[in-house]
Amino acid sequence: MLVIGAVLVIVALLVVAALAVPIQPGLPKQTPKAGIIMPSGAGLDQLNFAPSKVTVIVGVNNTVWTNDDSVEHTVKSESIPAGAAPFASGLLSTGQTFTVSLTVPGTYTYECTIHPAWMQATIIVVGASNSTESGGSGGGS
Repeated sequence: MLVIGAVLVIVALLVVAALAVPIQPGLPKQTPKAGIIMPSGAGLDQLNFAPSKVTVIVGVNNTVWTNDDSVEHTVKSESIPAGAAPFASGLLSTGQTFTVSLTVPGTYTYECTIHPAWMQATIIVVGASNSTESGGSGGGS
């Protein structure tokens, strides 16, 4: 029993030491990402993007789609705010990703052009001053 207690103390000390290591200056700053997936079965089982609605913050979040399905998908903007640039991924095979930085606040709708009948979703982009969080948030599916 004493050995188990000593091991737990050592593990706890290692965790505390690891958390206490300061972030080194000069390392590249990573932008938090709002992740959206094309779930396994989306192309055959009529599943949607997950989540189907997400909120991101201008200048804080990149939006990244990942194809976790066994069939190809696309990501193409359908409606965008005035002044925003449209986006289109082209074909995404299994495991491929597509990233955009949305710089104009507003509502963006997009679809998979291969499965437009059921793969449609929304991104709400808010300005940093409108945000109550610092990492964006997912919505319901």
